[in-house]
Amino acid sequence: FNQSRYPRLNKESLLPVAINMSMNGSNTEGWYPPGHGDIYASFYNSGLLDQLIAEGKEYIFVSNIDNLGATVDLHILHHLVSQPNGKRCEFVMEVTDKTRADVKIAQVPKAHVDEFKSVSKFKIFNTNNLWISLAAIKRLQEQSEMDMEIIVNPKTLDGGQNVIQLETAVGAAIKCFDNALGINVPRSRFLPVKTSSDLLLVMSNLYIKKKKRLCLSVF
Repeated sequence: FNQSRYPRLNKESLLPVAINMSMNGSNTEGWYPPGHGDIYASFYNSGLLDQLIAEGKEYIFVSNIDNLGATVDLHILHHLVSQPNGKRCEFVMEVTDKTRADVKIAQVPKAHVDEFKSVSKFKIFNTNNLWISLAAIKRLQEQSEMDMEIIVNPKTLDGGQNVIQLETAVGAAIKCFDNALGINVPRSRFLPVKTSSDLLLVMSNLYIKKKKRLCLSVF
């Protein structure tokens, strides 16, 4: 399925930059994908959600496309369907121990930036490896209860025009699901490749493929 497209807003006038609905020529810059939080609506609207439910599927595993450590771990799947209280988890977020290199402050108020950078106070962070109940997504979408905070993301277009993009993050929906939890996973499940140096690292002998997963080599 395709992600939605939203119109960029002129930062000064707050009017749409796009002059029409087309994606041709200069009008292309007037549109943007509204963040990975859009997966819920796009997944539902595409009909694929209903198709998977009809096929007997119960969960989806969602991860960032650049995270080479994000593989299906059957131990996690077993944990979320085998809760002692009999209530299955509708949403599981994989978190891992935070280092100073993992600090992202885009949504942090300036007065709290230094506090947020503390790895002793904020010890974990979201890997964006998520396990989500299909039935729960359907329920929340149909009841209009998928409530996620709006991220105001300022951008500058190639021509110098300042614009605003309104986005959502997929993990922000954790509060909407019943019996949600976080699982602290090894760092090996978070291997984002965003730069050439990241790629060279995972291609080096620092990592080996073991059971179709990348693992740190033991020297």
